[in-house]
Amino acid sequence: MNRIKRAGSTNSSKQASVKKIALFNHKGGVGKTTLTVNIAAALADTGRKVLLVDADPQCNLTSFYLAEPLLERLLGDSDIEEGGQTLWSAVRPVVKGRGGIAPVPTYDIYEEGNLFLLPGDVLLSEYEEVLPQSWTECFARNSRGYDVTTALSRVVNSTAKEVRADVVLYDVGPNVGALNRVVLLDCDYFITPVAADLFSLRALSTVGRSMAAWINDWTTIRKLASAADRAKLLKGRPAYLGYIASAFKVYAGRTAAHPHSDWENMIAPRVRNRIVEDLAAVDPALVPRGGVYKLGGIKHFHSLAPAAQAVGIAIGDLRGQVSSGHYAAVDEAKDEFASLTKEIIRRAAL
Repeated sequence: MNRIKRAGSTNSSKQASVKKIALFNHKGGVGKTTLTVNIAAALADTGRKVLLVDADPQCNLTSFYLAEPLLERLLGDSDIEEGGQTLWSAVRPVVKGRGGIAPVPTYDIYEEGNLFLLPGDVLLSEYEEVLPQSWTECFARNSRGYDVTTALSRVVNSTAKEVRADVVLYDVGPNVGALNRVVLLDCDYFITPVAADLFSLRALSTVGRSMAAWINDWTTIRKLASAADRAKLLKGRPAYLGYIASAFKVYAGRTAAHPHSDWENMIAPRVRNRIVEDLAAVDPALVPRGGVYKLGGIKHFHSLAPAAQAVGIAIGDLRGQVSSGHYAAVDEAKDEFASLTKEIIRRAAL
């Protein structure tokens, strides 16, 4: 079971090479947070240090790991002038025009010291409210626009250096709003979780168009900026690693159950037409080579997902937390996420 403890604050000058990844889809209910938690655990199992960043104002990732009394305290104190300990607390001085980013602690999820959480906050919605104006100011080469737009990135960079992270995993909400725009433009890579249903497939159209537009706009912003300012701005070139078919059902073996198999057969062409082609039109280097867009598939583990959430650990770590009759499914989950993560490591050169 995980042991939560407060780690250091975001004020170190230590350097670390880190790759940033987000799981992103415009459709909710595709298992995004569950996938993020379990991929993070699988990455940590390989010995990599992982920083989880809860950039979703719904705070699902934070509530997965932190007990309710601690979460209530963090959220209750997050808007104070000094001493707040959430992602909002870190960017608040910049948003309010009262200084630079503030140091906030991370939370050490594993005793091994290789999985860390930067807690989210419902008040990140206030940050999102000012981002559209800051985006406009960036086109006008306004320094405050740059500062606000890059504030979250600077917090994450500082935190990643503090914990010497190899990988940052962002958890984001299911929308194409201004907050997700700055998160995705801060990433090196993004992945789309896709459920086998109509709405999940239709949401891919918005993902592709939005990502292409964001990258093009930010490219313009970077070109307009001075050389000195450009060095401080987001890279703005998130490459697409592929999609994950999430929570499909099985009857036997590894075949998705009808009608889910019918929907899954539609995913690859839709990903190609709605995401890959839009991004390739911006830059062919932003899409996977070889035309293989599927990273992997994760079956529906039914009661094991809520059981894992109840104790704040990955599904594959539930041995000793559930009845022994579930151990075969627990081991299968660990193997599935290990296999998926191995492919992510390969494609992202982690």
